[in-house]
Amino acid sequence: FPTRRSSDLFPSHDTSPVLLFLHDTYFYWAHRWMHLPYWYRSVHRIHHQSTNPSPWAAYAFHPWEALVEIGILPLFVFAIPLHRTHLLLFFLFMIAYNVYGHLGYELYPKGFDKTKLGRWINTSRHHNLHHARFTGNYGLYFLCWDRWMGTLREVDAPAKS
Repeated sequence: FPTRRSSDLFPSHDTSPVLLFLHDTYFYWAHRWMHLPYWYRSVHRIHHQSTNPSPWAAYAFHPWEALVEIGILPLFVFAIPLHRTHLLLFFLFMIAYNVYGHLGYELYPKGFDKTKLGRWINTSRHHNLHHARFTGNYGLYFLCWDRWMGTLREVDAPAKS
């Protein structure tokens, strides 16, 4: 039998949407889990000490949270055939997007979140609201899980008292 490389069957350039969706799913549920009272007090509260986040807050967290965050790596490595360069580029993108999410400044154009595409993209403003209110907007790249699970906090919505 001829052997085929995984890149012949599932080219790594085709995996980007899969990686983004899987990582966003993993991140949403892990992040939401980190907001359960015990885990929030013990682990995630350190990250939320920054209520108006800066890029430095993107990686200011407890070592246990770091282990949870890297938990997606084995899934990628063992379940999805991809080249190590693609994996490296994906994680560089993830780092950049996480820093953007904690930027405290919006890079998308005004009104982007009202567009068909923008309604599904997690922006710096959405994540800033998460840090201000401590609930909702748990996703990393997208808002789909927040929309589906009822945890989306709209940027322009007034705070609940």
